[in-house]
Amino acid sequence: MEELIKRTEEKGIDVKELILSALSRIDPKESIKLRIELAEKYMAEGEEYLKRGLKLRRNLTLKT
Repeated sequence: MEELIKRTEEKGIDVKELILSALSRIDPKESIKLRIELAEKYMAEGEEYLKRGLKLRRNLTLKT
């Protein structure tokens, strides 16, 4: 299964979006719930990257 996902993504196909789209036809509420969970996950990751970037920038500024 992992190989199938890898090959599909290499072709530029967003597997998560495909699954969520298929699910939305069957269970729209569940699809929305999962999209919100993914959005929250990506926001948390973005905030973490931002914190690391600011910390790195601060450290570089202090060294110069």
